[in-house]
Amino acid sequence: MAVFPILFGFLACAVTSLALGITVIRLLRIELNRAEAVCIGYALGSAATSMLVFGVAAAWIAREGLFLAWTASSFVLLLLQLKWLRGLKPAALGTIPAGIRIIFGVAWVAYGVLYFRQAVSPEISPDGMAYHLGLVNLWSHAHGLSRNLSMYAALPDGMEMLYLFAFSIGRHSAAALVHFSFLMLLPWLMLLFGCRFGWPHGGAALAALLVFASPLIGMDGTAAYNDVALALTVFGAVYLLESWRHSHNDGALLGSSFLAGFAFALKYTAGFFALFVAGTILWEFWRIGRVAARFMLIGVVAMAIAPATYLIRNAVWYQNPIAFFGNSIFRNPWFHISFERGYIEGISHLRGVTLAELPRELTVGGDKIGESFGPAFALLPLGLVGLAWPRSRVLVLAAMFAACAFAANKSGRFLIPAAPLLAMSAAFVICRLPRSSMVAVVLTLAHLVVSWPSINNKLKVSSGWRIVYHIPWSAALRIEPERHYLMRSDPYLIAQLIETHIPDGQPVLVFSDIVAQSYTTRPILVPWESAFAEKMTDWIRQASNTPGYGRTWTVNFPLARVRGLRLVQTGQGGEDAMWGINEVRMWNGETAVRPKTSWKLNADPNPWDVPLLVDGSEATRWRSWEGLRPGMWVEMRFDASETIDRAEIVCNDGQWDSRMEASVLNDAGHWSPGGPSSWRVNQLVDLRREATQALKRSGVHYLEMSLQAWNDKPFRGDVAAWGVRLVASTPRSVLLAVD
Repeated sequence: MAVFPILFGFLACAVTSLALGITVIRLLRIELNRAEAVCIGYALGSAATSMLVFGVAAAWIAREGLFLAWTASSFVLLLLQLKWLRGLKPAALGTIPAGIRIIFGVAWVAYGVLYFRQAVSPEISPDGMAYHLGLVNLWSHAHGLSRNLSMYAALPDGMEMLYLFAFSIGRHSAAALVHFSFLMLLPWLMLLFGCRFGWPHGGAALAALLVFASPLIGMDGTAAYNDVALALTVFGAVYLLESWRHSHNDGALLGSSFLAGFAFALKYTAGFFALFVAGTILWEFWRIGRVAARFMLIGVVAMAIAPATYLIRNAVWYQNPIAFFGNSIFRNPWFHISFERGYIEGISHLRGVTLAELPRELTVGGDKIGESFGPAFALLPLGLVGLAWPRSRVLVLAAMFAACAFAANKSGRFLIPAAPLLAMSAAFVICRLPRSSMVAVVLTLAHLVVSWPSINNKLKVSSGWRIVYHIPWSAALRIEPERHYLMRSDPYLIAQLIETHIPDGQPVLVFSDIVAQSYTTRPILVPWESAFAEKMTDWIRQASNTPGYGRTWTVNFPLARVRGLRLVQTGQGGEDAMWGINEVRMWNGETAVRPKTSWKLNADPNPWDVPLLVDGSEATRWRSWEGLRPGMWVEMRFDASETIDRAEIVCNDGQWDSRMEASVLNDAGHWSPGGPSSWRVNQLVDLRREATQALKRSGVHYLEMSLQAWNDKPFRGDVAAWGVRLVASTPRSVLLAVD
């Protein structure tokens, strides 16, 4: 793609957001100066644009032509408001020492050019090309929202809606530039906050540069992520909250509430921050003795507008408003409880990082978190001293709430929304000390120098996710064709392999680490991202262990006509031990009782997969998908009485911790316990071809995996045994079709 459509796609989204934001400011009569109106207006307008895009996507009319028409009307709206904007007072930047203003301006331009080159270059960030833009690509292709079998599709998509706008016109890099615009405005908003609320000696400018030049924030803000956009939104909400606390302007109150809600629509983790805003509003009303009920109600409504759309969508799509979390509360067939618990456990203790290791990991980096802000961020704990002053106290408290999610997810990106707030408080503390301004300037200059990518990479000042090298302008400006640059990326190569050889609309179950969903319109099923993909993967992995040995539990009953069979699990196991049954076979002497589609099947947990108990295939199985515990049950009720004298429960993985009890439902409506029972070990037949056929019956006709895994155990490249054929390959990957 040429660079012009990229820039136009970004500007279309940006102009629309700015025009709507200024309109919101005027409607709410928020008292701001000219620069504040631009920065905060952009944040407010982005929230409004995001909600409007969601509406058109939900109506399946998200097309390039609509967005272009929208841009044209927004441009006219912006022109009509320029006179009003020019009539606002200019920002009082004269309160900042001239030397600090020069440092700020030079650094903002120098790093801005660097960041622009990074953002406009072909998008190869891991999460950006995998799911942030992966979902956007699917929605753009379909011209609307479609339920995707991925945990990430259940997350709030406030930023992805902005990406959908820009992507529809300028594709991947246009979306990345939208995030870049938030990065460029963030230091200015911090600077303006200091001017309005009296930060001494230009301390706000120094804090802004610490954040702006951070290796992690710079990398994140130039990719199609959402963390820096969240940081600007959070800071804008605090800005308006403080303005309201000083002026009691009701428009500022509504604006702050609206941004707090949009923060939640950007990322679930901002829910803690939204609680802080609501609590602060309630506290302020109580402090001034004002009747708060009406204003609190208005504030709550303003805060709920943006996130409500995603909670309702999830309730409809996944029967769980807070998916992909809360599955033990809102039970559903889309996400397994075992996955949720394992995921939370993994991110809470990321690579075994300890509390003592966190300061080093987050400043200079290490091998566990893999994300670091830079050594200057070792000063940020000084910000906690800011609790002693009213001006900085609200920033510290807001930072604490914004950082709450880090306790559950040890990723440095989850601290980005809190970093500007805490940096401002730290700068306030430092600049109140005697003769501290020069020290702060020296520290900032040192931070700017060592954070420059070429210097940082040479001196190894900080490690982790950062701009590793300067992307050539020829690649950024598409003088070198975009495809040539992307060919260096394995996730892109695999995606193009899938796009070329798989029919439109056909999903692919992938076993590689990352496949760039943003570069293919074929749905990618990642083994651990949904219950469906996890189940398909379980069938493949189970078949890879055959031929082998399993166990069968046989229970006998007095020969009689019965109307149902119930199995109850009484054993106890850890979270990794699950109850699983491949087949339930019932007998009348030597005659098998054939299952009927009219039978009523149920289970607790996981009632959705119960038909797998009687589907006639040992390659599939019903699983509890949560830790083995007493009280689990499966049940079959017949439409007419059946005569049985025994049942066989086939468990191909051994089920060593499982203990089962069986009972039958007699014609009188009473459950009668089973008689003698026993386990026996039995040799399993080769289930590989049967497993892939089960995938095919479920709608999955294609598999992808690394070439090394395909040629190694247990696959050994054996296309005949697995019932597949080789479709295409790259030097590192194979694409297989089920025959």
